[in-house]
Amino acid sequence: MAKQKKISKIDFKPLVSIIIPVYNGEDYIAEAIDSALAQTYKNIEIIIVNDGSTDKTERICKLYGNKVDYYYKTNGGVASALNYGIRKSKGEFISWLSHDDIYYKHKIEKQIQILNNLRNKNTIIFS
Repeated sequence: MAKQKKISKIDFKPLVSIIIPVYNGEDYIAEAIDSALAQTYKNIEIIIVNDGSTDKTERICKLYGNKVDYYYKTNGGVASALNYGIRKSKGEFISWLSHDDIYYKHKIEKQIQILNNLRNKNTIIFS
């Protein structure tokens, strides 16, 4: 039986996928993206799933270039957009950011600190 490598508190820096499903979110999407980009925890990927918007959402999201992973799909509802983003994600952990919400800049960092102190990392943390 192989020994499991013990992860030190310093080594625990998992990739976190921030998924932003959006439908006609031109009024708020930039603020949501900016709050994701402003995270103090830097091992993140930001995935935006445009769920068939008919407004300027796509144009706004594309302004962020390679800072985000942008996907467009036909409208199917927020659950289908979130699931699409989860399938595209590479992160060990998923964080869902609604397009009309913002994250405090330390949100992901604080959640990773909590996970770091847990023996079982297979858990859900929400706020």
